[in-house]
Amino acid sequence: MSRIVLVRHGQASWGKKDYDKLSDLGHEQAKVVGRELTGRDLHPSRVVSGSMRRQRDTAADLVAEAGWETEVAVDDAWDEYAHGAILTAYKPAYRSMTVMKADLARTMRPRRAFDEMYAVATERWVAGEHAADYTEPFTAFGDRVLGGLASVVDDLGQGETAVVVSSAGAISWVAASLIGGGAPVWTQLQRVIANTSLTTLSVGSTGPVLRTFNDTAHLERIPEMLTTR
Repeated sequence: MSRIVLVRHGQASWGKKDYDKLSDLGHEQAKVVGRELTGRDLHPSRVVSGSMRRQRDTAADLVAEAGWETEVAVDDAWDEYAHGAILTAYKPAYRSMTVMKADLARTMRPRRAFDEMYAVATERWVAGEHAADYTEPFTAFGDRVLGGLASVVDDLGQGETAVVVSSAGAISWVAASLIGGGAPVWTQLQRVIANTSLTTLSVGSTGPVLRTFNDTAHLERIPEMLTTR
């Protein structure tokens, strides 16, 4: 039996101009998960990262802390979906950050208002009725991620382990797909997955099977390390 460990990237810079940059806490989370995997006596034959900066930097910190000599392979199949494009397809005026911030400020609860608005924008993307509005429709995103998974499975030898650093949406789609949950389950899973949580798959003759999702035990030992955004 072989296995794949999916790691969500560390905390990115939420609310900052460059969201794709890990926060200081995000770097620390990556180191914590590196120590955790070493403590589990895990020695991967392959480490893969999406191409986004927050994913690549998490992988680099993780590998360095774990002391692995495995080179990190970059595969953009594991990239997250384009949050900004989904939002502006729903509200084109929000191509202007100034306009969006002003609208949200008027609600007197801007963070909650953003979350509610973004949930509607995501539902619109997932529904597929406006696929032409998106460079990457939801179905294309799902196919891309499962293609990345298939590539890892194909390269995995008997008894080997691969570690993949990706994002909430991509990891949640793998989990939802493997349990036959589809888009409704994906929508719920991606809302709860924590930064640098661990999702594990076993791989046998019939293909990958979901074993754990969103394991945060290593983060709960240090409460401030547990974040979802």
